[in-house]
Amino acid sequence: MLRDHRTVTSVVSSDLCMSCGICQPSCHVDAITIINDKKRGMFTPVIDESICDYCEEAKVGKCVVVCPGVEVNFAKLSQKFIEGQNNSPILGTYDKCYYSHATDHDIRFESSSGGLVTSLLIFALEQNLIDGVAVITMDSGLEPRGIIARTSSEVRAAAGSKYCPAHLGDALSEIANSEGRYAVVGLPCHLHGVRKLEKINPQLKLKILYHFGLYCANTNSFHGTEYFLRENEIIPEDVSHLRYRGMGWPGLFSLTMKNGEKKTIKRGTTETDKKRRAKFSSAFHYDFQLPRCFTCNDLTAELADISFADPWNKKFIGKENVGKSMLVVRNKIGDELLKLAANMGAIVLEEADPEEVARSQNVDFKQGAQSRLRALHFLGKATPHYIGKIQKVNVRYMWNLVFHVMSFVPKNKTTLKFLPFVQLSRRIMLKLGNLF
Repeated sequence: MLRDHRTVTSVVSSDLCMSCGICQPSCHVDAITIINDKKRGMFTPVIDESICDYCEEAKVGKCVVVCPGVEVNFAKLSQKFIEGQNNSPILGTYDKCYYSHATDHDIRFESSSGGLVTSLLIFALEQNLIDGVAVITMDSGLEPRGIIARTSSEVRAAAGSKYCPAHLGDALSEIANSEGRYAVVGLPCHLHGVRKLEKINPQLKLKILYHFGLYCANTNSFHGTEYFLRENEIIPEDVSHLRYRGMGWPGLFSLTMKNGEKKTIKRGTTETDKKRRAKFSSAFHYDFQLPRCFTCNDLTAELADISFADPWNKKFIGKENVGKSMLVVRNKIGDELLKLAANMGAIVLEEADPEEVARSQNVDFKQGAQSRLRALHFLGKATPHYIGKIQKVNVRYMWNLVFHVMSFVPKNKTTLKFLPFVQLSRRIMLKLGNLF
């Protein structure tokens, strides 16, 4: 609950922080800095106590009010920002669904799935619909940063998924202090925070024209990427540039080392070796998740204008190798942008069956969020408060936390020695019929 936290300092200590950075631009005295917390392996806010005035001694600071880690009122935010006429337990409020891809083959091939986000942003910039876009880029090492991309080359450089913590604090602060029209690209948690920030800052709402949301099951700490690289005999400190996906669909890891050498690594979706696949799952699905992600119930970025995802269905798996995007359009501004881009030849657009789209992602994990929330609350852990989005509690999902116990353990040389045992135990339990 909001009143349990006066500032985001207690949000971090309660393991409710999502590394989104939205608290930074909410501070009217610029007392918040987002740092890379090496111990946690994530971005966290730090408050300069000599500057903070506790929002003029308010019981709850604005940094907590906008924080998506503490509370999300889906009912009010959806009613205020989303105009869709249809509703689905999985998709949320929406108007239409599409399959699509960029007509530029290079953009399509370089991106994670179809190049739609990249091509739409470049189209909006070239048509003078926006002056810039808040995106996450990885232009140095393993640490991403939020920037305002103002050129097509900057947008292309930021293409591709990032399977690690990423914050938009600096980029949103720049938007708040600049004139112009902007787009924002983010995960569901980013969009939760942006919408809450717009609610208390009407001027920001006028500046941000487009909200692009990326489907997300979970975010992993930086420790997950470092573990995966080491397991592939790569020293993390020797990496100059990393792209988690690209080079076709479903894509490859691609790395540039500081000595100029280039390397690629198969992802879990294309890896055939069982042990290597298990290590990928350990790094990016089970053992390095941010604790707050276990209680997030938004897979499809329900507060975006357009949500983007991989189309994991029979229509494309094994048949598509360049890239295809699956879109959920939630309001008029999103639909108008898509149709304008399609009419001018920037993208190819094909209307999709919403039921098929809803089944095209692994929704099982997110459907267990409420159950895991109940289990963590029972264990005395701080949990978020959701309004207007209710899920049933299922005992099987509560026990599912056993699979992810390492995500709640501090990462050091001692605890990492237990990972092989944890991985083997998990495989045995899964083979026994997913008893948990």
